[in-house]
Amino acid sequence: MHHIRVLPPEIVSRIAAGEVVERPASLVKELVENSIDAHATEIDIDLEEGGKKKVTVRDNGGGMSPEDLPLAFQAHATSKLRVEEASECLFGVASLGFRGEALAAMCAVSDVEAISRPPRQDVAYRYRPGRGEVEPAAGPEGTVIEIRNLFHNVPARRKFLRAATTELSHVLQQVTRLALGFPSIRFRLTHHGRKVLDLAGAADLGERLRQILGPEKAGELVQVAVDGGPDRPALHGFVGSPKLRRGDTRDQHFFVDGRWIRDRLLLHAVRAAYQGFLIPGQQPVCYLFLEFPPGGVDVNVHPMKTEVRFRDPGGIYPLIHHSIRQALEGAGDPSSGPRKSPAAEGSAESSPPPDARPPDHRTAEARRRVERAAGDFFSSPRARAEERRPPLAPAGSRASADPAPRLGPAAPAPRQRPDAPGARRTRALQILGAYILIEEQDGLALIDQHALHEKILFEEILRGLLAGEVIRQKLLVPEIVEIPLDRIVLADSARRLLARCGYEIEPFGDREVAVHAIPMIFDSARGRGDTAEIIREVFRWLQEEGADVCAAEGEHPAGPDATAEPYRRLASLLACKRAVKAGDPLQPEEIDSLLDRADLAEDPRHCPHGRPTMVRLSRRELERRFDRK
Repeated sequence: MHHIRVLPPEIVSRIAAGEVVERPASLVKELVENSIDAHATEIDIDLEEGGKKKVTVRDNGGGMSPEDLPLAFQAHATSKLRVEEASECLFGVASLGFRGEALAAMCAVSDVEAISRPPRQDVAYRYRPGRGEVEPAAGPEGTVIEIRNLFHNVPARRKFLRAATTELSHVLQQVTRLALGFPSIRFRLTHHGRKVLDLAGAADLGERLRQILGPEKAGELVQVAVDGGPDRPALHGFVGSPKLRRGDTRDQHFFVDGRWIRDRLLLHAVRAAYQGFLIPGQQPVCYLFLEFPPGGVDVNVHPMKTEVRFRDPGGIYPLIHHSIRQALEGAGDPSSGPRKSPAAEGSAESSPPPDARPPDHRTAEARRRVERAAGDFFSSPRARAEERRPPLAPAGSRASADPAPRLGPAAPAPRQRPDAPGARRTRALQILGAYILIEEQDGLALIDQHALHEKILFEEILRGLLAGEVIRQKLLVPEIVEIPLDRIVLADSARRLLARCGYEIEPFGDREVAVHAIPMIFDSARGRGDTAEIIREVFRWLQEEGADVCAAEGEHPAGPDATAEPYRRLASLLACKRAVKAGDPLQPEEIDSLLDRADLAEDPRHCPHGRPTMVRLSRRELERRFDRK
């Protein structure tokens, strides 16, 4: 009896598709790479429902003949490798695609239609794999591929797709990477017909970075350039000054022969190069391109071609490390203010084309007016008195505040606990810049100020998220926060979610939001300073998991319990960002406020991550330590 069976071709195709097609962004990546390999100079992408319902990619490239159209959708069929030289060509592939798997994989999990017309041909041709033969059709020069109903025949895979806004943000991330790798090509992205991204063809990488980052951030980039040779790669690109730091590595981009990749060796080399320029935990920004001589890199490692294998990894690390260090040291004092770099400079004779400039010039002028008004206000005596207000305002303070809209039943306020930190205190003081020492009636208590404040804020924020009872404080001058390009599409979801947290935001230009109100519990000089970071963290959380929560609430409002766990993670994130840190000096009234709020907490003994907030030492233990009894 045979226990091993050969799988039928349709099952094999679906399994193979799982390696290549993960989500709509995977479709866009493969199709756009094909367009680039076809020498297209303009590429249009249109999506419906974030690409889950439909993905359409149009280009003005070389097109396909009616004879080649059916072959393009067969497994392991490609025009980019010659069979007689395949073994040698694999180590010198100049094109982005070469495996011949992507189109066949798409056909296995979706409905595909292609219309293509080569140059100087009068008629285009349409082909629907598995649903008919090649037939004449109307169409411009180039190729149009339309993919509908992704994973319609694989329900288990379709369940793993996220909300439409989340999928759209991943598509935008992929398109941005491809636009960085090929700045001369024009990219347009629309969602349900609405323009999301429009990048005109740029003269060079510096101009493309100005389009994506804006002139202000591009001005903080420093150029890196190292010539290559017959046996060594060339390196060029830009790295960010220490001012342009991040909390994660998502803005570290590496390209090998135009192909975006992820590599631990390169990440480590960049991180090591910034030692002494950034404090631990901060991540630099970089856009680095490596160009290898033939045979220097193996790209046939990963089905999605996002990993490579270097022939001489020992030579890559010092190349990256030394080049970045030299560029940073040659850029001068990083604290001396914004500097012009090649990415921000433009000659008077050749100004950027209109599409390469910021989308809305009124945004920059409005921002300058807001900054001037803010400077006038915060230099006033009233503002200085406001800054001196203790940042740890007592719980329940409602002066000059508006309640956020109620979105559910209010949670009951917790009763005071006799075992709370400081419940039996007589005196308290801060020690070592991180702990609060309390004298109690029967001993001493040592409190971690960050852990305790984090837990207090966590409970207050979570109650507001679940019950809609966060009290907000209006800002006299809105704060403008810049959002990464691939996350700004989540602005509508972020606005609704932040309203539950006590924030009030609205879009401000094409890549910024204006903050008009903050939670009352954050209303202090310390809290206001964290606003931009918190807003960006919420957008990041939305991109990774939160957009699905917001979408589920809108479609199936099942009450607070249905989304409690994701909101716990969000509340923990906000509390950690906002809580006082080790090293922050606290005034006596701030210590009293912190301990008073701890008395009302449900469980002040552990932070949201499970660490203890307090260590107690009884009188008996003290006497035993000193051999008094």
